[in-house]
Amino acid sequence: MKRIAAARNQEADVVQALVVDDKEENVYYLRALLEAVGHQVMAASNGAVALEKAQAAPPDIIISDLLMPQMDGYALLQAWKSDPLLQSIPFIVYTATYTEPEDEKLARDLGCDEFLLKPTEPDVFLSVMNEVLGRGFVTRPSDQAALARYKNEPLFKLYSHTLVRKLEEKSTELERVNRVLRQDIERRERAEAALRESEERFRLLAEATTDVAWDWDIATNRYWVSAGWFPVLGHPVPAADQLGALWQSLLHPDDRARVFDSLEQDLKSDVQIRFVKYRLRHGNGHWLHVDDRSHILRDERGRAKRVVGGLTDRTRQIRLEEQIQRTQRLESLGQLTGGVAHDFNNLLTVILGNAQLLSEEVQRDPRLITLANMILQAAEKGAELTRHLLAVARRQPLEPERLDAEKVVRGMLPLLKNVLGTRIRINLDFPADLPAILVDAGQLDNALLNLAVNARDAMVEGGCFNISASSIRVDNESNEVVIDSNLAPGSYVALSVADTGAGIAADDLPHVFEPFFTTKAEGQGSGLGLAMVFGFTLQSGGHVSVESEPGQGAKFTLYLPCAQGGSTSGKAASTLTQVAQKAKGTVVVVEDDPDVRAYVENALKSAGYHVCPAQTPEQALELLRAGQVCDLLFTDILMPGMNGRELVKRARALRPELEVLYTTGYAGHEIHASLGQADLDDDVLHKPYRREKLVAAVGLAMRG
Repeated sequence: MKRIAAARNQEADVVQALVVDDKEENVYYLRALLEAVGHQVMAASNGAVALEKAQAAPPDIIISDLLMPQMDGYALLQAWKSDPLLQSIPFIVYTATYTEPEDEKLARDLGCDEFLLKPTEPDVFLSVMNEVLGRGFVTRPSDQAALARYKNEPLFKLYSHTLVRKLEEKSTELERVNRVLRQDIERRERAEAALRESEERFRLLAEATTDVAWDWDIATNRYWVSAGWFPVLGHPVPAADQLGALWQSLLHPDDRARVFDSLEQDLKSDVQIRFVKYRLRHGNGHWLHVDDRSHILRDERGRAKRVVGGLTDRTRQIRLEEQIQRTQRLESLGQLTGGVAHDFNNLLTVILGNAQLLSEEVQRDPRLITLANMILQAAEKGAELTRHLLAVARRQPLEPERLDAEKVVRGMLPLLKNVLGTRIRINLDFPADLPAILVDAGQLDNALLNLAVNARDAMVEGGCFNISASSIRVDNESNEVVIDSNLAPGSYVALSVADTGAGIAADDLPHVFEPFFTTKAEGQGSGLGLAMVFGFTLQSGGHVSVESEPGQGAKFTLYLPCAQGGSTSGKAASTLTQVAQKAKGTVVVVEDDPDVRAYVENALKSAGYHVCPAQTPEQALELLRAGQVCDLLFTDILMPGMNGRELVKRARALRPELEVLYTTGYAGHEIHASLGQADLDDDVLHKPYRREKLVAAVGLAMRG
């Protein structure tokens, strides 16, 4: 400022300056600078306006930018130096765009007296201006050759406008920042105070590590919340003096007393950091599980004056933890069930098969036929229960195939109508372009049937049973809504089954897929229906979710993997159940359980086959080495010592064309675990099985 004052004293006369610039802030800056030293300023936004004003009232000096609309600085300079009235008036170019040496050369060739680049320090600018004025208005003449060249280059203006636009914008921004930094002390002090408060607030929030930051002024009872309030809670942000009341209204009724008591105690004590968990109702109605961590600020007397903290939404994490716990429980159940199922299936095979043989032997005695049929029915129920337990534990044998979900559902309509009754209306909603799914058809039917039974029991007064579907894509970066933590990225069909029944209580909702959990009266449900649906979808590579509110019905969504490429179904299960004609051949039966081995031997012999039993794989290999005729090797898969797959490998080394049929009482999971995930190249007959299924499977395998 001392230099500016000195410059003012050096120039006693008042100078009339014409400032030409299309940026208002640039004109404002030069006007303030020049008027501060006693000069007068006229302003123009482009060259055309500047010429008009100068011809009406010639100034003492002109200070012009170069990049301007309508008439730029070069055109103005050329016109200025060509006008007899104006050509002797000093012309200073002041630019932030044309910064190259050739730009300055062109301006000087056209007759400018000085060429300055923005931003120039105020004292330097005034010194150059005074120097130009001190020349006594004797300016050098313009280069007429340059003028002629300029007139013959009409593209020059277009070149300057398009090439340097970005540089002009950056320079303008730099000027704006420069002006802000030069504001008066009082405004800087206010900004610094606000900055200190802001830094303190966000430092405390950083310690709280939250998703929704909040600040409570206890004296005024006013709140401030961050922008995360609406995305997390789903409620618009109210006025500052209404936030507290809204927060209280969103608290879960079971949490209110505990949260308020905790807050009151912490405010009265000397606690600084507080942490509490509770539930808040989201805008769409569901409950959020939140962690509330805050910092209590106190005055010099230790009284609480302000609380700063934040909320972290843990709903997603809790759901994932529940899914992991549910999966772990099912895994434990699966290990238990898998071990029991093998022995149980062996027992059922013997009971079922021999009861059937017994039934045929006592055809002349009605009393004995009734007893034999009772044994058969009990064995069938035991086999069905075993399958249910394996389904719950995700251990059941599946035969996935390419299916059209809509065709499956429409094919079940007669059965569903029979189950639901006349008081419940069925509505279907399937898009035309729904992709095919890859699941076991029979198990999908069972899942839909179980869901229909549940819906029927929930709609005692009647209602609607709605089945809809849509295609979804799961990837690693999506999932605003948690579907399942282990659901692999890929394409799925979301098959939704909804009812308009009584709904499910909030306390029961986390347990609906647990085995043996039921809210029905004793004797009205086993508690395995939904657990089977859950096990089936997970074993199929998908997932199932449930949404429900008391009185609002329930919606179950099955996420089923889409089929890729052509049909992936294996041999139709119905083929194995076809009754084979009486055929001849020799079957080597390898089974370590003597009762099962005896039953298979009797069943096959009664069908006309010659049977050579072997208790161990080693005995079977000895038979083959000894030249035993063998049209089919019928072997258990998992046995003490050598397993069935290794037996087949060695047997085919002796007889490459040997036909093979496997059997097992284990589920697929245990088979793959024991065989190292290796696939079996031949068909598998799962225990327990009736005689006709055994005979049909042997006949089919023997025919190759």
